[in-house]
Amino acid sequence: MRSASAKRDGLTEELIDEGIENWRESDKFGAAEKIALEYSELMQFEPEKIDEAFYGRLRVHYSDAEIVELGAFIGFNVGYHTFFRTLDFYPMFSPDGRLVSQEESREIYGSRPVSHISGPLGRARALAADEGE
Repeated sequence: MRSASAKRDGLTEELIDEGIENWRESDKFGAAEKIALEYSELMQFEPEKIDEAFYGRLRVHYSDAEIVELGAFIGFNVGYHTFFRTLDFYPMFSPDGRLVSQEESREIYGSRPVSHISGPLGRARALAADEGE
């Protein structure tokens, strides 16, 4: 990709959660990464907002071929997760990497899987705080 993004050692759970929860305000993502994250969010929740002006903003950082590749990847993943929701299918692994049953996964992730920070870790912290009182 033409743009230079922030150099980092690798993808971490914290960085993934930052991309889910706080990408707009985060200093961990460059402009090209932020527009890609916005593209992903719009594809999921407001695809009607992806117009020529938005594609123009994408073209500042990506070639037309890269935009098509990125859009296809996002579209596949949005569809994939939508399909899994219709099956009431949950992640097979807990945040600590254990293989879990669908029942345990539902307990961990709640009725709608979210990031580890606001989902299972947030619930675990709240539970620990309640037990500590």
